[in-house]
Amino acid sequence: MDSNEGEEPEEMLKVLGQMPALAESTSEEDSQADASNSASLYKVSDATGSLTKTKVSEKCPFAKELLVRDDCFILDNGANGKVFVWKGKGANAAVKTEALQMADNFIEEMKYPRMKTQVEILPQGKETIIFKQFFKNWN
Repeated sequence: MDSNEGEEPEEMLKVLGQMPALAESTSEEDSQADASNSASLYKVSDATGSLTKTKVSEKCPFAKELLVRDDCFILDNGANGKVFVWKGKGANAAVKTEALQMADNFIEEMKYPRMKTQVEILPQGKETIIFKQFFKNWN
């Protein structure tokens, strides 16, 4: 049953009740929500012969296609206490090992509180719902 706000059928109101008044959010709450939802994506690669970390995007949600199977990626959601390391199936063992160390160094570099920032390792194909929420076209 479709209805516009304020035009709900009587039967619907009997079951659900009146819509409660919702308080407006404050600018502080908006800022906190922005911080917890902000994220940046970094590529960890050895394509040049030495290991590099390159920012791929700082605009979330990201396109899933940015995750290349031959590399590893660091998804920075440190403002919300999370740093993800995504390991592509085709990435070599050295890159996979070094990506974890880079994530650890990254926490220090960004001055995130070490005891409150969790690093989550995600092999390609084993992504969590929380990780997938940062991508706009993940089915």
